[in-house]
Amino acid sequence: MSEILIQNVSKTYSTKDGNVQALKNVNLSIEQGDIYGIIGMSGAGKSTLVRCINYLEEPTEGKIFVDDEQINAPKVDVNRIRQKMGMVFQQFNLFPHLTVMENLTLAPVLLKKMTKEQAVEKGKELLKRVGLAEKAES
Repeated sequence: MSEILIQNVSKTYSTKDGNVQALKNVNLSIEQGDIYGIIGMSGAGKSTLVRCINYLEEPTEGKIFVDDEQINAPKVDVNRIRQKMGMVFQQFNLFPHLTVMENLTLAPVLLKKMTKEQAVEKGKELLKRVGLAEKAES
């Protein structure tokens, strides 16, 4: 079965000028290893769809499954399911009160995927790979 399955997902926002439908009956099946690009005009719902998949936005209608588990079901442990996915935000702001290294190690440690020491080593490796090792404590 699909790693990610989206069934009839719609998302409507209420605004001062009325309702805006960002998504309307979206259906998508993404198998493990598939790579998709979501393209469209500004305001077409691309970010809303990705945010719904991560359950950062709650769909108005429809179902979203990750590894056969409905992420938008009542009482589901969303954080446990989120450990299986990642997302790159359009506005990828760091927490301003933390160093670069603290920003890099926060999620792996909080999600209990790594010890603090393991996360720091991985962070150093990643910063070195992209030529930013000297920015670790910035």
